Amino acid sequence: MRYAEGIEQVIALGDFPTPEETAAYWNEGVAKAPFEDLSYTGGAGQPQAARLYRGGDAGTLLYIHGGGWAGGSIALHEPSAAGMALESGWDVLSISYRLAPAHPYPAGLEDCRAALAWLSAKGGRIAIGGASAGANLALATSLSTTHKLAGMVLFYGVFGDDFDTESYRAHAEGPGLTRARMRDLFAMYDPDALRDELIAPLKADLRGLPPALLIAAEVDVLLSENRAMAQALSGAGVPTTWHVEPGVTHGFINRGRLVPAANACISKAANFLKETLT
Repeated sequence: MRYAEGIEQVIALGDFPTPEETAAYWNEGVAKAPFEDLSYTGGAGQPQAARLYRGGDAGTLLYIHGGGWAGGSIALHEPSAAGMALESGWDVLSISYRLAPAHPYPAGLEDCRAALAWLSAKGGRIAIGGASAGANLALATSLSTTHKLAGMVLFYGVFGDDFDTESYRAHAEGPGLTRARMRDLFAMYDPDALRDELIAPLKADLRGLPPALLIAAEVDVLLSENRAMAQALSGAGVPTTWHVEPGVTHGFINRGRLVPAANACISKAANFLKETLT
């Protein structure tokens, strides 16, 4: 396997002891967008943290962090959120949401819907996006809302529930995300094994969705389902921009400190917001 620049260093680093240490390492040296810490009312009436990165008046991207529906944070996704704000002319609202296993489906999705309703009440153009499980939640929110969205920015999303695709077979043991880990995450998020179209949106009717950008990682168990989603969106008449970044692993988008491809793909997403959706 030929890895992109910096990916072997990422693999060698492995996991940090705490999420705080992880965020501190990967956010060091990242260009900072002006931001404001906010709170919105979640789906069960609870306060949820949000951070608004100021980028411009073209619109607001509602951005949902990854972490397998059971982890992740606003801080861990600051490089991509701040980077898109700095380059796109759009504000980026990065939100927290309730996490599994304490809060399984549909709690996190209900919070994302609540955040969209809160943002929509303020007016202005809105797009939605996310990474990994956040891309899953972004697409599920798009499928289940009546709010008009300008577009979707989806990084290596969880879109299906088939653990025997070509990429699952090729990368079952990693590096990075593994088949076993994905099975565990599904069990936490969807303990009743509902596997409906808002959990595995490849099963959904995708007609009428807004224009989409999908960016996938080549070395990722989720590559096959991302390719299938791009094809399904196009087949449903959704204007779709599809890109596979070669030699990178799942989660690369927030690893710009070591991986130049991460910054290049953030720029690609920012250009989609600026050129396609504005």
